[in-house]
Amino acid sequence: MRAPEGTAVGAIRRISISGVVVYDADPRYGSIISGIPGHDVEDVRLSNIRIWYRGGLTLDQVAKQPADVVNAFFFRAQGGVPPREPFETPEREEEYPEPSMFGLMPAYGFFIRHATGIEMSNVEVGFLREDGRPAFVLDQVNGASFENVKSQKAAGASTFVLKDVENFETRHCSPVTDVQAAHTVRREF
Repeated sequence: MRAPEGTAVGAIRRISISGVVVYDADPRYGSIISGIPGHDVEDVRLSNIRIWYRGGLTLDQVAKQPADVVNAFFFRAQGGVPPREPFETPEREEEYPEPSMFGLMPAYGFFIRHATGIEMSNVEVGFLREDGRPAFVLDQVNGASFENVKSQKAAGASTFVLKDVENFETRHCSPVTDVQAAHTVRREF
């Protein structure tokens, strides 16, 4: 949410979350770490986390944003959530921040955007019903390290989608091999 004119934008930084277990999570939203353009969320450490989503969604549904699946409560005056390219999640920085504000998310696990210094270790995400979306989508992120991270992967789906990501690495992650990337404009693996 944009600060009222003349008010400084706040900051979110130095966050550590550990020891979380979630089962049967709503598949529409995934876990969202998102700043706004020019104001990154900084230094987030996630460890020892297990999240099992209900699953059952596809990238086609993300693109179409079907009214029978999307929580359109906050978009009734706008006629619902418009269709889009699956990985072109709207910013909505003028809106009150809440999980359904972006419509269906392109990642079933974690959607990370406008962030600097993300570290995940001993994190596992999966689904109860096959989900055709990637586990992780990173968009405009600088510094992301994934160590001992496990995720389920549907046939034909990617595990990671990177858009404009700098200083990215995975170590001992399943089902992907170790990756180091200094700068990625667009990459799926």
